[in-house]
Parts: sequence; C-alpha cells; structure tokens
Amino acid sequence: MDLAVIWNYLPFLLRAAGMTLWISFLSLVFGSILGLGLALLRVSSNRVASRFAWTYVWLIRGTPMLLQIFAIYYWLPSLGIMLPAFVAGVVALSINTAGYFVDIFRAGILSVPLGQVEAGYGVGLTPWQVMTRIILPLSIRPALPPYIGQAINLVKNSSLVSVISVQELMFTSQSIYSSTYRIAEILGTAGLLYLAINTLLQVLQVYLEKRLSYYSVR
Repeated sequence: MDLAVIWNYLPFLLRAAGMTLWISFLSLVFGSILGLGLALLRVSSNRVASRFAWTYVWLIRGTPMLLQIFAIYYWLPSLGIMLPAFVAGVVALSINTAGYFVDIFRAGILSVPLGQVEAGYGVGLTPWQVMTRIILPLSIRPALPPYIGQAINLVKNSSLVSVISVQELMFTSQSIYSSTYRIAEILGTAGLLYLAINTLLQVLQVYLEKRLSYYSVR
C-alpha cells in the first residue's frame, strides 16, 4: 500500500466524491417528491390512480437500474429528447429511487392510527389539512429507517452513472487506476469515501430518530 499514491490522487477523488454527493442529493430530492406523489396516488380511493402507481412500482422494480440509465441516455434521443449525461443520471436515479420510496411512504401513511384521522375530520379539518397536518407528520417516524436505508442504496447506486461518463467517484477511480495500475490504493480510498458518506447518513438517522422521539414524548 503506497500512501504517496493515495495522497497524490486524493484531491481528485475528493472532488469526485463531491460530484457523487451532488448527484445523490438531487436524486434524493426529486425521487422523494415523485415517490410521495405516487404514494398518495397508491393509497387513494381512485382505482385508476392507485393502479397507475402500482404499475410504476412494478415496472421500476422489475427492471435493472443499469437498463433504465441506458434507456434514458441512449433511447430518449431517438424520440428527440437529448439529455446531458449528468441530467440523464439524475433523472434515472430519481425515477428508480421513487419506485422504492412509494411503498416506504405508503407504509408510513397506513401506519397512522385511524382514530387520529377521524379526530381531524371531527374538528372540521379538510382532507388536505388532515393529510398535511396529521397523516404526513405522523408517518415520518415509521418511514425514516427504510427511507435512510434507501438513501444509502442511492449513494451506492450512483456509481452506475459512470457507464455514461458522469465523472463521479467510481468513474474517476477507474480512470486513475487504469493509468496508474494502483488498484488497491485507489479503490480502497474510494471505498472509504463511500463508507464515510453513508456513515453520515446513518448518524443523521440516529439524530432524527432521537429528535422525533423527543417531540413525540412531549
């Protein structure tokens, strides 16, 4: 293990890790918004809307993410839609992540006690107010652990966008070790950077769970 090699290429790997963080963050935001919207359709009484959300989940979970990335980057141009590699990567990761967030959010929503919902209607709240003031806030705590777990998977899966030449951590690592042949040093450092990012997410989960427990006790 040559520490000099790690030190020389660490700035490039850190910059690439920043790109991984940025891609993951954007995909998490857009995937969460899309996933929540589909989850609301999934639990709605409208059978068409619910079936649409179910079909989305079935399609996304049933196909590899790599195929989805290729479809967005290489197939959409045949329809006249050309996306830069970075945008295509974010779109693919967002769409894929939303497919898993749907059931996470749905489970959180369904875990809210029916009595809380009926109490909201009893005091004259509208369905929208019941959803935003009662159901969604109460669904956060049970949905948090699987949500963070999927966020961690998102960070790791972001390495797949290297196949369309997005210069994130894995793409940069491959470029460096293919020219230096120092696979152990470069991939080992990349692995530690992925581990550091995901450790921060796990620490965030513990912190949020404690905060939510504190407010629920009060």
